[in-house]
Amino acid sequence: MVLSIFENHLLGILVLLVLGSIALLHYLLFREYVRQDKIQSKRLVEMEGLVRNEIKRSQGLSNQIGELSKIKEKTQTQLDLIKLQVKSIDIAASSKKNR
Repeated sequence: MVLSIFENHLLGILVLLVLGSIALLHYLLFREYVRQDKIQSKRLVEMEGLVRNEIKRSQGLSNQIGELSKIKEKTQTQLDLIKLQVKSIDIAASSKKNR
C-alpha cells in the first residue's frame, strides 16, 4: 500500500516534470521565434533602405545620361554649324580665286 501511494506520487511528479519540461521548451521556442522575427524585421528594414538608395542612384544616373544626351545634341549642332561655316568660307575663298 505504501509502495502504491509512493508510485502514484512518483508518477504524478514525473507527469508534472514532463509537462513542465514541455512548457519550458515551448517558452524557449517562442522566445527564439520572437528573437528571429526581430532580426528578420531589422534585415527587411535595412534591405528597404538599400533598395531606396539604389533607386536614388539609378535616378541620378538616368538624369546624368539625359543631361549628357542634351550636351551631345548641342555639341553636335554647334559642330554642324562650324562645318557649314568652314564650307561657306571655302566656297567664298574658291569663288574669289576664280574671279
